[in-house]
Amino acid sequence: MQFCLTKFLSFLVNNTRKLGILNGNYVYEVKDFNSTEPKGEAYRIDEIEFDIPVTPSAIICTLVNTPAMIGAKDKTEAREFIKSPKFFLKLPSVAIPHKKPIIAPKDAIRPEVEIGVITRKIKRGATLEEIKKNIVGYTVFNDITYPPGIKEDSYYAYRRDPTDGKVKKLLIRGTHFRNKVRDSFAPFGPWIVTPEEIGDVNSLEMKSYYNGELVQEGNSEDLVFSIEEIILELTKYVTLPEFSLISSGSVGYIGAEDVSEFSLKTVNNAIMVAEVEKIGRLENPTIIDENNV
Repeated sequence: MQFCLTKFLSFLVNNTRKLGILNGNYVYEVKDFNSTEPKGEAYRIDEIEFDIPVTPSAIICTLVNTPAMIGAKDKTEAREFIKSPKFFLKLPSVAIPHKKPIIAPKDAIRPEVEIGVITRKIKRGATLEEIKKNIVGYTVFNDITYPPGIKEDSYYAYRRDPTDGKVKKLLIRGTHFRNKVRDSFAPFGPWIVTPEEIGDVNSLEMKSYYNGELVQEGNSEDLVFSIEEIILELTKYVTLPEFSLISSGSVGYIGAEDVSEFSLKTVNNAIMVAEVEKIGRLENPTIIDENNV
């Protein structure tokens, strides 16, 4: 039996992790991402327990990659502001699959719908053609954020003020750690869709919902730096290990004047949804953190 290899997913059966391909309402076991023949049983999609599609060796997230995320009027102005793609890392251990709960602080939470790119090993200095050949596929990634956390990573230091050249006490924003690198703050899935199925990945509708309300709406054509440009920038400096997960950056928030301040009140068992055209719909409930951290 031959299959059109478009959607790969991982799932659990009796606590055993399996890789499969989606065909209609059924998942068929396969050996690896190059398989064309099922090797085992078929399972109904509504009966399986989803796992993360692949165990990422690295999660590399792209910041402020649409005009709305920095308040710029268009992509030209945004590119002038940003200059080059900006990155931060999440630990692979914080990744969770479709349907698993997000452990959220009780005061605030927000989704950030993004396109996740799964790659094979890509060497430093790779060409655009080499990069394209080593993209396994695309997945929906939700860069969960706790907006108040950035304040805890901010600090004061004496630095030279670029506006007047004087050394003075300045507030430094700090790293994205307490607001983004938390257990369960990297949902992705439900599956990986191959490039042949997607076509132009830089022209896909992107939306997020929280507790039944539309929160974000945009398109990957709004990305200041395309997915190919993001990976080219990364490989100027590092070799990407096998099964890296690289995010695209997110779109803006409906009605938000300043996206850095945008947050939502955490609701127990509210469903957070990240949705990308041609890729899929990722759903995760929110559970209030009992430790209130």
